[in-house]
Amino acid sequence: MPFLSPLRAVAASALALAVATTTGVVLAETPAPSYAVPAQVDAAALAVLEAEQRQALITSRAQEREELAASVQQLAQQRTAALAETGSKIDATEKAVQERLAAEKAEAERLAEEARKAEEARKAEEARKAEEAKKAQAAKKAAATPKGGTRAQNKELGRQLALQLYGWGGDQFKCYDNIIMRESLWDQYADNPNSSAYGIPQALPGKRMASEGADWRTNPATQIKWGLKYVKERYGTPCRAWSFKRANGWY
Repeated sequence: MPFLSPLRAVAASALALAVATTTGVVLAETPAPSYAVPAQVDAAALAVLEAEQRQALITSRAQEREELAASVQQLAQQRTAALAETGSKIDATEKAVQERLAAEKAEAERLAEEARKAEEARKAEEARKAEEAKKAQAAKKAAATPKGGTRAQNKELGRQLALQLYGWGGDQFKCYDNIIMRESLWDQYADNPNSSAYGIPQALPGKRMASEGADWRTNPATQIKWGLKYVKERYGTPCRAWSFKRANGWY
């Protein structure tokens, strides 16, 4: 019988046992040869098995690490995508807020500009009406006041101005008339070459009447207003001025 290695012997024995069981042959009646398996064979097989187990474990852990890394990467990508989406939403919201604020500012500026223009228009209208009223009042006053010119007209103008400006009528105007009749006879062109006195009140010098108007040389009203004001400031009333003139010859 040829020589069989220990492993082959073990395999052959197992195969023979299986065949005998199937065919119903009792092998116990024919004893099989016995082959002993050395101890080093068991150690080698165990080492191979352990190596295979370690390799399987290493492979399994590597797969687990790869799966974990893939999961981490997927989570990171999801996180990045979520952050990007959130950032986009924030940007969109901020843009919308800025646009709304800009629109509100523009509307406020528009309303302010409209209010400013309306206020300017109101003031312009008030100024126009005031100017028209002023002109109408001046025209009315001018129409009611004699223009003067002749001595009689100048005297009547003096009567009205004395009453309008200072409330002087009756005896007070009579006193003022006494003064003017002796100074200029109500002549707006009366000129005293010796003293430079000029006009109805005989202002000395005549240019002093420019404080009442630039037309002091020719306008009886300008001259009379200055003369009445002079009497008011210096004497208080025409009758006091007349008393002084009677005593001193001038006023």
